[in-house]
Amino acid sequence: MSFLRWLSRLLFGLLALLCIAVGVYFAVDNPETISPRFGGYQLFSGSVGFWLIGFLLLGALLGFLASLLPYYTERRRVGRLERQLLRTERELQTVRRQVSGE
Repeated sequence: MSFLRWLSRLLFGLLALLCIAVGVYFAVDNPETISPRFGGYQLFSGSVGFWLIGFLLLGALLGFLASLLPYYTERRRVGRLERQLLRTERELQTVRRQVSGE
């Protein structure tokens, strides 16, 4: 493994630990208990920090899933174009055989 890859993994790991530490500190620093309503439903009681971090993670997950839609759309488009290219190459080979046979 190259040094830069090792260094980037180390920095990413430290950043992840820092984010976890800040999240734990935020949850501990906001001990007030609330029970939010979401979509007309009463959710269970939890600390303000717990709910904020939970909804932040839920939003990040939904954002990630929404960002995958263009990726899968492009994959389908690439597959369609590859099939079209294959049909065109077959047609070209057929035409070349017909021209060379004459």
